[in-house]
Amino acid sequence: MQPVLGIDFGTTNTSAAWFDASGKLRVVQVTDKSAVLPSVVWFPSADASKCLVGQAAKTQLVDDAKHTLFGTKRFLGRRFESEYVAAHKGRFAFDLVEGSDGYTAALIYGQMIPLVDVASIVIKDIVARATRTAGHPFTECVMTVPAHASVRQRDAVRRAAQQAGMTVRAMVNEPTAAALFYANLRSPQQTVLIFDLGGGTFDATVLRVENRVVKVLATGGDAFLGGADFDERLADSFASHLENTVGVSVRENRTVMQRLALAAEYAKVQLSRQEAVEVRVPVVAQRDDGGFIDLKLTLSRAELDGVVTPLVERCVSACDDVLARAKLTAADIDELVLVGGQTRMPLVRTRLSHFSRLSSEKDVHPELGVAVGAAILGRNLSRTKSSGLSDVVAMPISVMLPGGRSVEVIAPNTPVPCVKSIPLEGLPTWSNPVPLLLFESLDQTAVDREIIGSVHISEEWRTTPNLTPSLELTVGQDFALSARLVAPGGMQTQLQIVDYRR
Repeated sequence: MQPVLGIDFGTTNTSAAWFDASGKLRVVQVTDKSAVLPSVVWFPSADASKCLVGQAAKTQLVDDAKHTLFGTKRFLGRRFESEYVAAHKGRFAFDLVEGSDGYTAALIYGQMIPLVDVASIVIKDIVARATRTAGHPFTECVMTVPAHASVRQRDAVRRAAQQAGMTVRAMVNEPTAAALFYANLRSPQQTVLIFDLGGGTFDATVLRVENRVVKVLATGGDAFLGGADFDERLADSFASHLENTVGVSVRENRTVMQRLALAAEYAKVQLSRQEAVEVRVPVVAQRDDGGFIDLKLTLSRAELDGVVTPLVERCVSACDDVLARAKLTAADIDELVLVGGQTRMPLVRTRLSHFSRLSSEKDVHPELGVAVGAAILGRNLSRTKSSGLSDVVAMPISVMLPGGRSVEVIAPNTPVPCVKSIPLEGLPTWSNPVPLLLFESLDQTAVDREIIGSVHISEEWRTTPNLTPSLELTVGQDFALSARLVAPGGMQTQLQIVDYRR
């Protein structure tokens, strides 16, 4: 049987792994020293086919920031008019615009490029590297997504993989994939908390591991918190330093702020290994006399900790919420499993020292754990058709009825697959189909609801005497959502979930 490739398509980096015919785990090596591919795409011209991906593209963030796309996964599957896009699009040197479908796209040399296409370019590159390493092509994959990814974001990742020539066997939440990796290393019964702080999102998931089978008890987190926010917070402190020392403001210059964010990322990584680092960013502004101003300072680990402590506290608060949902405390957790590059930060590990055991990098690799977990799921599916996990819905799915009343259909932390329904009473009797809006409500940190789409109820189902239909929603094992109408006596019809259009 052909191996299934596990792909962790991340905001900052992408990685992949698989099990070969002999059952040996293989990780895709990107360079001699690294197994992660920067999720960065550079367009040197209007010809999108000539773009560069990975480290070669990342080097262009300084020289050609306007045509170098990075961190775009955060906007993938989000409508351009959403409050999130409005709040964050100005932080990048490249231009984000509204695509023809209402979703966010990038504007490169006057050409609109959907972010699904950008994601597909990155996925296609890692698949090509896997093919060269394995000596044979891959046609099937398991894709990972943040636990808080909406239905539309999951669909966008699936379409990106399909555009890259892959059949998606399954989609799995990133912390659940990390738990599969952990379960593959541990056979006893254990209750674990996955602390997944990646480049774009933070997920916290409580799981029960028994005989290498993973059961999700509760999941939560912060859909708008990741390593990129740590970089931005530190870059903002650099901008304040310039204002206070030389009286120059660079906050409105997106290219300079991006350069400061790159310097912040470098300093942050270095301070995970040492107590202080020299930061220098040349030519950030120009003096009135024509001379240039450089950013030069010495940053200590203590100063970095002071800047980003509020972000770490948000992570801890989210963990507390998830534990409360699972009706557990930190004392009930056998091991806290740390994944995501940001968990290398000493402050993060120090703040979480109240847990009895923290995983080491030898136990679960922060950057590769999720990809390996996806590979394990792919191996399980190819062998037995069984996933070896029981996952849950992260966000409640609700329906807005005529008149504006909202009713929750599927509660958060409902195990998948699941089927839930609500009766539809008192619907209007007008001749045109009645639309019902489906949406996902996010956690308390969200700025708006994620609209999934709408279903339309025909006149037949609203005017037949003594017929009270129910709206039934189904979430599959891979989190695919479907809807249908059912009524007593066996009458039923499948409904199309119509995507939102302006």
